[in-house]
Amino acid sequence: MRIVEYKAKNGAMQYRPTAAHARQLMEQSEYPGFCLACGSDHDSVEPDARKYHCTDCGAHKVYGLEELVLMGLVR
Repeated sequence: MRIVEYKAKNGAMQYRPTAAHARQLMEQSEYPGFCLACGSDHDSVEPDARKYHCTDCGAHKVYGLEELVLMGLVR
């Protein structure tokens, strides 16, 4: 399993990467990012990025992978 669905504080269903998927992203990209809204992977995202625009779904929910780890959203 590469992503897990969860309910955010506001009640919206979102996605977060598993630890195995996070390791894979780190190996593939120097600056990986992840969209919480649709679960898509992104390249060239600053490690502390928050609320960047997702080119796949249009939401402002792309976070740097390191930021997601600090937020406790990598399982």
